[in-house]
Amino acid sequence: MNIEEISIKDENYPIRLRNIKRPPEKIYVKGDKSILNQKAIAIVGSRDCTEEGAKNAKLFAANIANGGFVIVSGMAKGIDKEAHMRSIRGKTEEQ
Repeated sequence: MNIEEISIKDENYPIRLRNIKRPPEKIYVKGDKSILNQKAIAIVGSRDCTEEGAKNAKLFAANIANGGFVIVSGMAKGIDKEAHMRSIRGKTEEQ
C-alpha cells in the first residue's frame, strides 16, 4: 500500500482540516482515504508509557472505533501507536 499525497486543492482533502486557520498545503495518507471526512478522535499520551497505559489506550481505542469514530494518529511510539494499532480492526486515519 503506497503513501499518497493529497493537496489542499484535492476533493479528498479533509473538510475540517481545510477550515482551520492555517491548513497544511498537503497531507500524506496511507490506506482508505474515504474515511478522511468521517468523525474522528486522536488518542495521545506518553511515548514512554507503562504497560497499564498501553492496555488502557488499546481499550479506549477499541471502544471508540467500535462507536464509529476514526482514530487519528501520527504513529508516535507509546500511547499513540498502541491506540492506533488496536483500532485497526475499526477504521483509522494516519496523519
